[in-house]
Amino acid sequence: DHKNWCDQELSKTNMSIADKEDKLEELSVKIEDHTGTAASLQEDITKANEMVATITAHMAEATEIREIGRKENELAVKDAQDAQTAVSNAISVLKDFYKSSGGMEKEAYELVQRSKAPVTLPDTPSTWDSEYTRVADPASQPEGIVTVLEKVSADFAQMESDTNAQEASDQKAYDEDMKECKIEKARRIQETEMKTQERKRVLQKKADMEK
Repeated sequence: DHKNWCDQELSKTNMSIADKEDKLEELSVKIEDHTGTAASLQEDITKANEMVATITAHMAEATEIREIGRKENELAVKDAQDAQTAVSNAISVLKDFYKSSGGMEKEAYELVQRSKAPVTLPDTPSTWDSEYTRVADPASQPEGIVTVLEKVSADFAQMESDTNAQEASDQKAYDEDMKECKIEKARRIQETEMKTQERKRVLQKKADMEK
């Protein structure tokens, strides 16, 4: 009987040892799993933080470029406007000169204000001197100086319009880029915060298992 009792106790002891070994092995596997999970979460956190830094740098660079472009466009528009004003003034002066010298027809209201005898030319063109070159039609193509200046003014007006359109397009692209960047940056920051908390919980469970 005593032997049977000893055998039973030994069997219980062996079973207990085996059960503990199984539990230890199971615990070891869980600890290993938690270790791997924590490492994976840390890798995700690092990548998310790197992306946030990349997005932040991109936004700063894009903002700097946009500001430079905006100032350049402002200057281009101002230059075009100043040029149009200068050309318009030049055209006005030339028209006044040609009208006063008979080289251009006056407007009806100008004829009411003042009239002048028409310019007469010699019958033989070869006898014309430089004094009469002013009667050449200043508005004729392609040599007419007034027509040329009006074309130049139109070119500057087109330049102003094109620059304003380009500025609007650049600003729209910038705004859309900033909107997308802010959304992605916020998503990555939230990801970092959530996975940081998750990693803390995993490491705490691992620490509890190792006690």
